[in-house]
Amino acid sequence: MLVALDDVLDEAKRLKDPFAGTLEIGVIPTVAPYLLPDLTPALTARYPQLSVVYREEKTADIVRHLDEGKLDAGLLALEADIGDCASALVQKDLFVVALPKGHRLTKKAKVALEDLEEERVLLLDDGHCFREQALAACSRAGVQEAAFRATSLSTLAQMVSSGAGVTLLPALAVEAENRRGQLTIRPLRAPAPSRTIALVWRRRSALGASLRELAATMKGAVRRVHPS
Repeated sequence: MLVALDDVLDEAKRLKDPFAGTLEIGVIPTVAPYLLPDLTPALTARYPQLSVVYREEKTADIVRHLDEGKLDAGLLALEADIGDCASALVQKDLFVVALPKGHRLTKKAKVALEDLEEERVLLLDDGHCFREQALAACSRAGVQEAAFRATSLSTLAQMVSSGAGVTLLPALAVEAENRRGQLTIRPLRAPAPSRTIALVWRRRSALGASLRELAATMKGAVRRVHPS
């Protein structure tokens, strides 16, 4: 009831200009460093009276804080459990294979998940939705993960570059994590696994229509920099 009351009060404050004031948006760690540098200037230009405060959190925390009214929206992958949230698409993000230089699979133009059966496949630690998505794709192909688990995509990229194994990365992260060209990136053979990045919010939120428009602005900004 308190969350619903906050929604009503928020709607009243935003009647004059729904894009004035402050929005608090939770963003998962496997999205935040790769999309926020593109989204921030685009939103500032489109909504100069709007202040967006981002909080980097894992999916479960974002969903809980949405339910509790501590966040207005979340930027995450729809393949995770998001409960009864409304959503609007921002970007479809394909998974790719990251290999150390000189690896035997670098000779292939595209890599099948089955090609990784004999490899040490490095993944993120528990709690990251990207881990669950990558693990599900590997399990369907009979691929086993290595014992090592990273806390970030940056750590995964560094471990692969050192020859410790191979990994899957979201395509959105490749430019940032391979800026020194230390990795060899190969697309996955179809049907390639992917994730659906979306802006989500409480279904009864008074900000629903405004957040849907905000998501459309985000989608346009991302596509200009990261065509899907």
